Amino acid sequence: MWSLRMRAAKIENDAEEHISGAEGIYNFSEVERLLKKFFQRAIKHSNGMPDKVILTIEKIKEPIHEIKALTVKTIFCSSPDDAQNISREYLINLGISEKAIVTAWNVIKNHKMRGATLIDAFTGERLEPDKKRGVRVSRIQMATKKRLQILGKIKNFTTEPERVIEAITVASKVISFSEIIAEICVSDNPDYTTGYIASKESGYLRLLNIKNKGEHIGGRAFFVKSPVDLNKMIEFLERTPVIII
Repeated sequence: MWSLRMRAAKIENDAEEHISGAEGIYNFSEVERLLKKFFQRAIKHSNGMPDKVILTIEKIKEPIHEIKALTVKTIFCSSPDDAQNISREYLINLGISEKAIVTAWNVIKNHKMRGATLIDAFTGERLEPDKKRGVRVSRIQMATKKRLQILGKIKNFTTEPERVIEAITVASKVISFSEIIAEICVSDNPDYTTGYIASKESGYLRLLNIKNKGEHIGGRAFFVKSPVDLNKMIEFLERTPVIII
């Protein structure tokens, strides 16, 4: 199996701004076809034409772990304020502090990052070593059988089912790590207004209208309980190959 990854960015004043990314684990016979698909995704993104596209193809030599997919539920929110209040209530019920939630929303609304921020669920401290890059969840794929099952359940609730599949794949890997209590995510795509929160207790909760259409805000935050081996957690999220079943 091979890990295929795409990252697209704009470059301004020698600084890179993340535009889009894609990720998957595939048989070698699929790589050539998917390289074209990933490249097309990079240059046709609603965030604009990138100045730089990086495509990485890497043979996987480590054992590939199997992780169960989170259950999926959709929650209608009447407005971004409603979505933020609903997400806050869920997160507080999981034992996450107000300070940590405020930190997460500050990052999502004000910082463009390639990856996620890691936030201490009690103190609200940001834990990721690189505050500009964050931590990127990588080497992931959903098994075909599970993908088809989920597509059958969500096809009447979304116009972008593949985006939901990708998000569930990421969230399932993230939440499988024992010291990560929950994740909150808002897409930085200005045309996509559905976000989510994920946890072991509640599964994957899609939150409609988490932002207004046309807004470029977006990001993801992982709420972490201490003590935690930060290096071990980052190694798992970024390097351990996983298939979601």
